[in-house]
Amino acid sequence: MNDLHELFVHKLAQQYYVEQELVETLDEMARDTTNDRMSQGFADHRDETRTQIQRIEEVFAALDRPAEARECAILDGLEEDRRELEAEIEDDELLNMVYLNAGMMTERVEMTAYEGLTTIAEQLELGDDVKRPLESNYDEEQSAFRELETLATAKDMKSLWDRLTPS
Repeated sequence: MNDLHELFVHKLAQQYYVEQELVETLDEMARDTTNDRMSQGFADHRDETRTQIQRIEEVFAALDRPAEARECAILDGLEEDRRELEAEIEDDELLNMVYLNAGMMTERVEMTAYEGLTTIAEQLELGDDVKRPLESNYDEEQSAFRELETLATAKDMKSLWDRLTPS
């Protein structure tokens, strides 16, 4: 890789992989959490993620390149951590905290990825047909993160915090 354009395509392919993997992960977490509000949030974001995949495909098309996915070690590491904790935790409410934290960490990684892609696209002077879909995906990731933040302080989570925090 010797130029900024190839780096952009590489990072775009990694984000394509991330979004594809997250459809299944969000579906699993929506099914497995015992918190109804969190379950609905994960299901809603899973549906948004499918649209985000389509937007990335639009970006590849605007670049006149076939859509390709490249593994992303950051996501793979987050997934490995979540699965290890799932295997070790038997308390449903504590597992809900794992899902909440995993969701927040993933959203932050995704926001950072889209910020980086947008910055490179601007440096390359790529058109709105490239930048707009990336910005839309960023906005949705930011919104999903804010929803998770709100959930972390919600009443139904306060009982868990109270139960798990030593007095």
